[in-house]
Amino acid sequence: MEIRNVQKTGDMHYLYLPTAWCKKHKIGSKSKVSIEQNSDGTITVSPQIPERKPKDLKFSINETDQEAIHKLVVACYINPISSFEINLEKEMDFTKLLNQKRLITIEAVEIDKKQITCHSAVPISDPDSLLKTMTKKIKNMITVMQKNYHHDLIERYEDEIDRIKMSIDKAIISFLTFGSQIKSKTIDLYYISLISKDLERMVDHLICVDHKDISFLNLVYGIIDNLNSLIENIVHLNHKTALQFIKKVSSIAPLKINNIKSYDKERIRLSLITIADVITDWAITKEIEK
Repeated sequence: MEIRNVQKTGDMHYLYLPTAWCKKHKIGSKSKVSIEQNSDGTITVSPQIPERKPKDLKFSINETDQEAIHKLVVACYINPISSFEINLEKEMDFTKLLNQKRLITIEAVEIDKKQITCHSAVPISDPDSLLKTMTKKIKNMITVMQKNYHHDLIERYEDEIDRIKMSIDKAIISFLTFGSQIKSKTIDLYYISLISKDLERMVDHLICVDHKDISFLNLVYGIIDNLNSLIENIVHLNHKTALQFIKKVSSIAPLKINNIKSYDKERIRLSLITIADVITDWAITKEIEK
């Protein structure tokens, strides 16, 4: 890190850019740079790079395994592609593919007997905001479960959470590929990706918990509420708040797996432990940044 003196002329404040940086990025007297004010009070100065726009993707495959095709479609969707077209050499019955949970949540994907297309560009949202929305949706889902609403409503929440996870993936990949404008720092995107992944896994098991298991659902709700508060105030995350979150997660005792219900609850607990590990790592990163 370099420390530079701020100069002032009238109401204008300025400083000199590092010579080595200017040479590396070919910054001259007529060059333009982008300046972004970050939420943590820092400023990011970037060389003005010509915008790389997402392209249309089109290819053919000789594949009949619907699980493999499903993974390929999801990969195309979360990448920064304005549209994609997958042509199949053999005509197929896509009944099984259409019932895939993650594929159902993907908007604008059309499936024919020999072709899969998506021609509608999906807007890129900020991963930080999406993660906050994800935790709020999980809290709402738990509330719905506790009130024993119709299972279709709970499944709609699960689909929405899956959609948010794919939107986070899409935003992060877009940023890393094309340098899309995102408020979050690159290191924060790493932690956001890890947490969203385990939240999605947790929800896959949470939806199976009995609505009568109020005590367990209350524990999970409290932990997710705590997680939401940490994410809402991520600038103030530190080792103390991370330790408090670890203790909160530890309030769920390990379960002996003797049936499918106990298995689901144990998987939820393990996902929350993993999230607590990530929060702790993130907290130390935040302290190093100060």
